[in-house]
Amino acid sequence: MAIGLEREYQLRWMDFDRYGRIQPAAVLDIFQDLATIQANDMGIGRDKMMEEGVFWAVVRMKYEMVREPQHHQLVTCRTWPHTPTRFSFLRDYTMRDEDGQLLIKASSEWVLMDATTRKFASVKDFYKGSDDFHEERAFEKKPKKILAFEPDPALTRTMAASYTDIDVNGHVNNAMYANFVVNALNPGEDGAIRTFQIDYRKEVLPEVPFDMELLIEDGLIRARGVNDEGDVSFTCAIELQ
Repeated sequence: MAIGLEREYQLRWMDFDRYGRIQPAAVLDIFQDLATIQANDMGIGRDKMMEEGVFWAVVRMKYEMVREPQHHQLVTCRTWPHTPTRFSFLRDYTMRDEDGQLLIKASSEWVLMDATTRKFASVKDFYKGSDDFHEERAFEKKPKKILAFEPDPALTRTMAASYTDIDVNGHVNNAMYANFVVNALNPGEDGAIRTFQIDYRKEVLPEVPFDMELLIEDGLIRARGVNDEGDVSFTCAIELQ
């Protein structure tokens, strides 16, 4: 069974940085929006899941820039799920231009969490639809967890989530985590991204300081947010063009 959802999006000026490159947060935001729409269509949206005492949490998101989108371009974005395992639901995405040429491809991994205990819940206990989806993968292999690294102390910055980072759920929006990394990195004209991956581990709480740690070597940038207790909240890996 093939199941997917397509929507057109008009890219805005604010979706791009000073060098005309689409912002990572804009890419994540569009794909997150599309996933939310289809989850509702499938009967597993936020409100429905909260009625069951569980909620969706994205644990990993990776995208690859095939061709750079342009200001005010009308793009067609598509998402589709893959056959769920007991504790995980993979969802892929594409963004294409007006001629159908691929611009960006992406993959994400989602889990269900118990709203009270914050422990993993079985996806198959709550999703009763078809579990036999036949769609090609955005990437040949499922994106793997970002490995631990030793950061460069000279690049560490202390940051905190502010009002504009918080969404209707009262916590930092998934897409906004990318801004923490980009703002700490402050990439120049030669900082075009080829691949971007972010792994989510623990919430960054509003107005609670955390250390943004970085390591830059051989065109690969790794970053992580670490709270005052030494726990890693999220990690990120960026390959430059």
